[in-house]
Amino acid sequence: MKRILFFALLLGSFNDLFPQKADRIRSREARQWFRSGVWAPQGLGMDIHPSVDFVEFKKQYQANKDVWDAAFKAIAGADKDLSTFTESGKREIVKDRCHMIVSEYKPKNAENIRLEGHQNFIDIQISTGTVLWGTSTVEDSKVIVPYDPATDNAFFRSSKVKVIKQKASKPYIFIFFPKNLHIPAYAKSSVFYDKPLKKVVVKIE
Repeated sequence: MKRILFFALLLGSFNDLFPQKADRIRSREARQWFRSGVWAPQGLGMDIHPSVDFVEFKKQYQANKDVWDAAFKAIAGADKDLSTFTESGKREIVKDRCHMIVSEYKPKNAENIRLEGHQNFIDIQISTGTVLWGTSTVEDSKVIVPYDPATDNAFFRSSKVKVIKQKASKPYIFIFFPKNLHIPAYAKSSVFYDKPLKKVVVKIE
């Protein structure tokens, strides 16, 4: 009986290890794919932040390559001041599949923020300025405003928010998939902005 129990436990351990190993292999392959730059259009001068889910990025890009290529082409000329985006408003990139929103804004401070999540759209976001970004997971968060299909938004609170600091001299491209809850660019309470910042959001369905 003890021998049977031992082998059962051993088998269970192996069964636990195989998915973990497969996940590590997928993650390594996705990172290699990302570093190869096959997804990046010519002229993309801004880096994607390393917080991106590389596995999901590879999966989504390969499933909808034409849409992603069009999205990246639309932001390829972005500089740290987003100076090439001179007009605020919404612009369609791929009909019914991808659009871009350019806006000027004053970042909310840390006391007035909440996580947001989407179900239908992937967000590509860029902001000028020295700002903070926040990320968390659905599992570590509590819904405070239920999902509204009209806006593709739900809002959350969490005690487990990863804070990412961005310097004005080094903006990043952030990519948020539906499972990635996020707080778009916000400010420390002590930070004062003498003029609005600029933000570009590309949404991919």
